[in-house]
Amino acid sequence: MVINQIIINKFRNIIHAEINFSCRFNIFFGANGQGKTNFLEAIFFIGTVKSFRHAKQIDMINWNNETAIIKCLVTEGKLQHELCTLIEPNKKHVTIDGKTPLRLIDYCNMVSVVAFSPEELSMVDGTPEQRRRYLDRAIFSSNPGYLKIYHDYFRVLKQRNHLLRSQNYSGLDAWTDQLIVTGTKLICARNNYLEELGALFSLFYRTISASDEEGQICYYPNSLSEFSDSADISRKLKSALGENSRTERDRGTTVNGPHRDDVGFFLNRKPISQHGSQGQKKSFVLAMKMAEIEHLKKKKEVSPILLLDDMTTELDKYRVKQLMDFLVKREMQVFITTTDPASVPITESDLCSVFQIESGGLVK
Repeated sequence: MVINQIIINKFRNIIHAEINFSCRFNIFFGANGQGKTNFLEAIFFIGTVKSFRHAKQIDMINWNNETAIIKCLVTEGKLQHELCTLIEPNKKHVTIDGKTPLRLIDYCNMVSVVAFSPEELSMVDGTPEQRRRYLDRAIFSSNPGYLKIYHDYFRVLKQRNHLLRSQNYSGLDAWTDQLIVTGTKLICARNNYLEELGALFSLFYRTISASDEEGQICYYPNSLSEFSDSADISRKLKSALGENSRTERDRGTTVNGPHRDDVGFFLNRKPISQHGSQGQKKSFVLAMKMAEIEHLKKKKEVSPILLLDDMTTELDKYRVKQLMDFLVKREMQVFITTTDPASVPITESDLCSVFQIESGGLVK
């Protein structure tokens, strides 16, 4: 899958842009604050109808306009399609070749997009929320159907918390039962993904670090220490909710469930956040991203489109080279933002287009 062309109107500070892309590497460069990342966000949004910056839709529309439109031409093999997304403050409308798909998942299955942003490099020392956000986005990239599992759980959680806050406990048991069902599905999906990622991650970490260090990623549900299968998860989640029912009523919120879970990162069986150097932590996250790309390629049998936001300033030269060597060997389209295109080690033999960005537009 390749994005051949994109047309962007009224998206953030991009009033209008029409760009034809290389099928391999595309570099957006310019000074900070000119809108380079906005182009990556537009590409990510048209493939996923979400922002990798966790922005609200109203924030993505140019401030004196009511709508934004992103349109692109994509090619898969010999087939070409036109994808279009119209963004309004509280809703969006998508089309494939001018027709509205029956389901949003059909649209999201058209393009696989993976984003790698500076926030991810800091998630080892960051909050559990950062790590959950990374995990949810990675799973969605490989399985758009995960979005329903995610939304079902948080819809139930929102309603249950409303009852706890309002001290209206008459329907609480019914919503608790639904929380257990949807929460179990969410925990299973997250844990299964990390288990699938494990072997690939270990391989890439050893390659990047050029050592025999053993990297490991573990999923940590906050309400259960160990679990064997979905039935076990369901039983233990039910037990935890029952044991903490008084605490929940006192606090007015749900204290157990996957909305409070975490991901553990280990190096040689020790928490890397406590025992790892900054270089080891960056290698760890870089190996995770490589594993995510390889996993997605194997699962969908097509290489994803990769967005690299300002990675050359966050990674040292050695790790930038490791990443670029990995990408050059794979037939995939890559979009990169940087303040200095010379910092991206791409040779003349690699297909590459370079675009200078200033005030949300292309410099001719």
